[in-house]
Amino acid sequence: MKYLRFLFWPVLCLAVGMSASALQSDALRDWYPFLHKPLLTPPGWVFALVWIVLYILMGLSMSLVQNSGRPGRGVATGIFLLQLAVNFSWSTVFFYLRSPTAGLVIISALFALLLLYVWKSLPLSRMGAYLFLPYLAWVGFAWYLNFSIVLHN
Repeated sequence: MKYLRFLFWPVLCLAVGMSASALQSDALRDWYPFLHKPLLTPPGWVFALVWIVLYILMGLSMSLVQNSGRPGRGVATGIFLLQLAVNFSWSTVFFYLRSPTAGLVIISALFALLLLYVWKSLPLSRMGAYLFLPYLAWVGFAWYLNFSIVLHN
């Protein structure tokens, strides 16, 4: 059972990512390319590759936290699920609703939830917490991109 978590959580994260991606397709074709973006904006293929890796790392992090057997797993799991929902809502609001300003509010909340998850997961699984750090860094970078888009559009 505990080894199934190493499959369940990454698959869940990838499914959420694929669902969010499906909502973005029209905006990625008809809206996003025409926004003024900062010079550090990576090409589109980088986003897809990075998110696949991050969703897998996120899922592995949650698997390690769940398998730790330590008290506090429920709180960490709740924060994890909440951040996953907020992650999905950012894609929906920024791309589907085409609202960078509301997206900035959501990504700010997401960043705070990621910090909270790392803090709560650290005593449960150091490796689980460390696996979340690339995600935290990427969301920080995404915050900068989102902020720049709000300023220049």
